[in-house]
Amino acid sequence: MHTLLSILHVLLVVISVGPAMLMPWLGERALRERDGDRVHLAGRRCMAFNALTLAAALFGVLTTVTSDRYSFADPWIIVASTLYVVAVANGAAVIPAVLARIGKDLQDAHGVMDGELLEQHRGRLLALSGLNVVFYVVVVILMTWRPGA
Repeated sequence: MHTLLSILHVLLVVISVGPAMLMPWLGERALRERDGDRVHLAGRRCMAFNALTLAAALFGVLTTVTSDRYSFADPWIIVASTLYVVAVANGAAVIPAVLARIGKDLQDAHGVMDGELLEQHRGRLLALSGLNVVFYVVVVILMTWRPGA
């Protein structure tokens, strides 16, 4: 049972984490092209894929519970879990809200946006997206490397 749960966990991680990390970058591309509808779409997809990672997390919890080698007291699991929670909150709530605001601003302005405002939005989006990539990468490294295990 443990092996099956582990396979399902890894499979769902592969399917969901990559798109969860990359969707905000599609929003940034749509922002550069001043397409408010595509910015909104990227925000919705970002939220959906980050929410989908919760299924992978559930299988990760079940894998840990059925494991004889690992426990929730292991430091690498604590750190990875904490970073994962931050990444999901950022990717499912903060980034989509930023993309929704940017999309609304673009739609209200009919695609015409002041260069300074555009760069402010772009900078905020790139910073949040970059942080999310870093959080997810560290989680994947910790889950693969399992230091001290």
